[in-house]
Amino acid sequence: MGKKVLKILGIILLIIVLLIAAAVAFFVSQLNKAAEDRAANQAAMVKSDEDLLGEHFFVPREGLDPVDVNLYIPEEGEDLPVVFHLHGGAFIAGDADTLDSLSQRLSQEWNAVIVSVNYKLAVDGISIEYGTQEVVDTVKYFLDHAAEYRIDPHKAVLMGYSAGGCHGALATLALEQSGIDIAAQVLCYSFIGGVLETLPALSQAQQAALPPTLFVLADNDPISEGSLEYEAKLREAGIQTAIKKYDGAIHGFIEENNPEYESLPAGAASKSPEQEAMARDAENYIGNWLNSILPR
Repeated sequence: MGKKVLKILGIILLIIVLLIAAAVAFFVSQLNKAAEDRAANQAAMVKSDEDLLGEHFFVPREGLDPVDVNLYIPEEGEDLPVVFHLHGGAFIAGDADTLDSLSQRLSQEWNAVIVSVNYKLAVDGISIEYGTQEVVDTVKYFLDHAAEYRIDPHKAVLMGYSAGGCHGALATLALEQSGIDIAAQVLCYSFIGGVLETLPALSQAQQAALPPTLFVLADNDPISEGSLEYEAKLREAGIQTAIKKYDGAIHGFIEENNPEYESLPAGAASKSPEQEAMARDAENYIGNWLNSILPR
């Protein structure tokens, strides 16, 4: 009887081991597929200079690699707003070229200079902080060359999506610490990791000088919901904030509903006519909000 029980237990143990091995193999295969899909999408995101709607430009930096940006400048107008446009991608993916059509459209509709920053991704030893510093240095360069680009330096906006929103929020804090005021920031379903920890490094006066901030949220999205803690902190510091939530919207819906995402090998989670309608509404909402915030 004892041998029979041991034999049964051995068979059960073997089955459990085989099931665990199969589950691990499936999990690894899914991770590999996700990595392959991400790599395929990443390669397809980059446009040639001939296909790019904007102008490819490198922001010079002393002793550091230049910052890769795409420029969109209206043909006419003086003292234009400048929007520093920051793509998403969980810090390890994405490219400024995916914002090409969107940046061109916003430049025309908002009559603004759009600077789409192709910050370095946090891979191969590059830190998230390095990407944020690229954003900071890009803002400083264009504000220092405001007349050349027909920019009003008092109408600078940082606008980012997901990880790009985190870069934008951190850059805004760093710029305020260095005495540079930003007119507004727009944080779209933004990841706020690191921002809440950095905020206390600013003096009370610096915190009080932070810009009006619009939070655009997707629906049932933990990353969107997580940004509301930062909204509360800004509001407590006396900063003007606004929240616009899109019911039914999927994380990434503003950037992904543009032509650049139509031919990606692995597709885009939020690409659909319904999501596109909300994306266009969000663009209009943001534009109207900026019009109400920026100096005349």
